[in-house]
Amino acid sequence: MDTNHNQARSDERGNVMVGALMMLLLISAMGVAYVALSKTETGIAGSGKRHVQSMFSAEAGVAEALMRMSSTDSTIYFGEDPDATPVPGWGRYLVQVANNSQQDPDYNATLSDSLNNDGDGSTDESSEHYAEVLSVQDTDHQLPYPWVRVKYRLNSSNQVVLFGDHDLNPATDPRPNLVRGYPILQVSAEGNQGSSQRLIQVEAIRSPFTVPKAAIYAESDDFQFNGTQFLVSGQDWDPYTDTVVPGSTEVQGIETTANPQNIVDQLHNNQLNNVEGNGGEPSIGSAGTNYDIPALIAQYAPLADEEHPGGTISNGTIPDWGGIDDFRIVHVVSDLHISGDVSGGGLLLLEGDLTCTGQFTWYGMVINTGEITFSGGGQGIHLFGSLMTQGGISTNTVGGNADVKYSSAMLTKLTAFNAYQVSAWTELP
Repeated sequence: MDTNHNQARSDERGNVMVGALMMLLLISAMGVAYVALSKTETGIAGSGKRHVQSMFSAEAGVAEALMRMSSTDSTIYFGEDPDATPVPGWGRYLVQVANNSQQDPDYNATLSDSLNNDGDGSTDESSEHYAEVLSVQDTDHQLPYPWVRVKYRLNSSNQVVLFGDHDLNPATDPRPNLVRGYPILQVSAEGNQGSSQRLIQVEAIRSPFTVPKAAIYAESDDFQFNGTQFLVSGQDWDPYTDTVVPGSTEVQGIETTANPQNIVDQLHNNQLNNVEGNGGEPSIGSAGTNYDIPALIAQYAPLADEEHPGGTISNGTIPDWGGIDDFRIVHVVSDLHISGDVSGGGLLLLEGDLTCTGQFTWYGMVINTGEITFSGGGQGIHLFGSLMTQGGISTNTVGGNADVKYSSAMLTKLTAFNAYQVSAWTELP
């Protein structure tokens, strides 16, 4: 027997076994590493998912706050009276659970800002915090944000910064200012998802309502003027006192996308000063902008507080269409004849002709796709704001005791019908 040969075969079997064990160990190590890597990747993916979800939660809080600050529904609106002068210290927390506002890192900033933040007339007392308002999110589909803080943007002198048409000049864009418009909002929100937390802050503005720079904007030049008791004024009127605002900027009495000379030619000599405003008398000129009247009506009709079928409104069928301090959107879907004593305020959208033979007072804007006939007597017809008419083949008649007086104060109030929109966005550390 060859003992050396048998010994060699035995040594080879040992080497094969060692090699197999080494391979098994390597495969096991690779398996453990793969499991660990998979768990790490899963953890990273889960963390990334939570990171994104927490941002969605914060944005949901901002969206609810802006929706409610834009609403005309008093049951969900939580801002100040939009017609009142904004108070620099105003602010609110929107929370899903009471006392969540205390999680805000800047919760105690109101204790030393020298402003009246809680509306009690005092400043910087130990309870000087913004009030809390509960969320109205559907509880079955809530996105978990603990708190949202809403306040006005202030300048270095603690004045509320507004956004609007600061100079009533159509050649300049609306901008932040201190004289005209609605407050710029600063909205901060925290969003949570598991261990992930995100904090964002946005600024939001209400863009000014689209208004012509004239008492009457017309897309027709077919006018008739009767008598000398009417007035179309591009001066800026205060409707509360029925006087011109001292030092205010004038706009045109009438502007048209057609031929303004054709309107001038319809005025007799003793009627020329009945159309006043920028540029002398009669103040009639070309429109700087060609507005899409049907599109404007379509934009705001879905927001209407009142829908009316049209027809004749007499003293026996007087609707409640608000007033100077109660602006509404009224949508009339056909020709309207006012023979009674009708008044209202806000935005009157009329898909058809408007004929007034009775008394009619409106604060704000009237937009119609048809013709205008003002011939009422008695106490007359009074519009403080502006009138936009698309015109047609009939005649725009202005007569009787009718006056159309431009009012920037009433037109500015229409901005309340526009929703707040985000103008700047940042994530906070």
